Amino acid sequence: MQIERLKERLKVRDFKLKSLLEITQSINEYLDTESLLDQFRDILENRLQIRRLILFSKIEGEWKCAIRYGTDSVYSNVNVEDEFAEIDSIKIVQSDDSTFFRDFDLVIPVFHENRPLAFVLIGDIDGEEIKVSPIIKHMRFIQTLANIISVAIENRELFAKSLEQERTHTELKLAAEMQSLLVGTGKKDFKNFEVATYYKPHQQVGGDFCDFIEINENEAFFCVADVSGKGISAAFLMANIQSHLRALLKYTDWTLESVAHELNDKVIETVNGDKFVTVFMGYFNTQTRELRYLNAGHNPPVLYNNGKTHLLESGSVGIGMLPSLPFVEEGMIELQKNAVIVCYTDGLVEIENENQEEFGYDRLGNLIQKMEAESPHVDDLISHIIRAMDMHRGSVPYFDDTALISCRFR
Repeated sequence: MQIERLKERLKVRDFKLKSLLEITQSINEYLDTESLLDQFRDILENRLQIRRLILFSKIEGEWKCAIRYGTDSVYSNVNVEDEFAEIDSIKIVQSDDSTFFRDFDLVIPVFHENRPLAFVLIGDIDGEEIKVSPIIKHMRFIQTLANIISVAIENRELFAKSLEQERTHTELKLAAEMQSLLVGTGKKDFKNFEVATYYKPHQQVGGDFCDFIEINENEAFFCVADVSGKGISAAFLMANIQSHLRALLKYTDWTLESVAHELNDKVIETVNGDKFVTVFMGYFNTQTRELRYLNAGHNPPVLYNNGKTHLLESGSVGIGMLPSLPFVEEGMIELQKNAVIVCYTDGLVEIENENQEEFGYDRLGNLIQKMEAESPHVDDLISHIIRAMDMHRGSVPYFDDTALISCRFR
């Protein structure tokens, strides 16, 4: 009789070791979560003959009823955090416990690094059919099995999340490199125009951009724009707008007014009112010396012309704010030789210091007037502006994208 009991214990031990090995192999083969849960259920229901079971598991950050059989009760709306708040070790269900546990004999919690990952409710083990010890004898094995599977599911989710974060980081890095090519920072020299740009996104990518297009040696178009919002969605919209703008300039008989209407239609079509774009665009002809411009809700550029500074404000409401632009007012000013314009986004003039004082238009205008007295190159002018902004903000971090374009009209 004693030999028979020993054989039976060895048989149970071999069964449990084999089950653990099967689960481990499945984890190493990277079976999906559903397959692991099916394997767990098969071991408990078909091999251990457990007649009633509920498994609450934390999957993708949320508590879910992952396995349910042997009971007609529905557990999809259970507040697991509340119901199991006091259970931190294996609990034998008593007759005076809450009705939530009365269909079961044991509650087995699964913790990892002091965090609950799963709770197993089991009941009605028929020990005679599989000739193993009663329910109390199985609880450690079930807890071990549940722990292995729960940790594996969590690790798999963490690994998948890590891969997704790495993929996103790589895509953002690529998007930042592409945006840097589109916007650029540095100096460009043309026969009749001297141009410099600067761009610093608040995040890896941003929604600001500036552009200068030499139509021919006597004509040029330039602009600066700012999409509402930040990040990848703003950057994608800005790339869309920039490409559409260049297509309009290349393939249509455009005017500043027609470009504004076309861009408004494009933004409405693309984002349907979820975002808008503020734009300043200018056109200059060296033969007439006329600068024509349109400011669509943007921060007014500072023009230094004939020893004075001007803020260029004429235009319209922001692009994409309304289904159609209610008015468009084009501005015009005649430029003297070597007049300079500095266009920028709100990340420059609205940045505050520790006393909550904005950098502001007056400070920018005074700086440009002072620097122009020394006749610097436009890239030197931008460098001075950025240094002055950094000195002003001190330890206050950047809060927005910052883009600048400076043009000298020779």
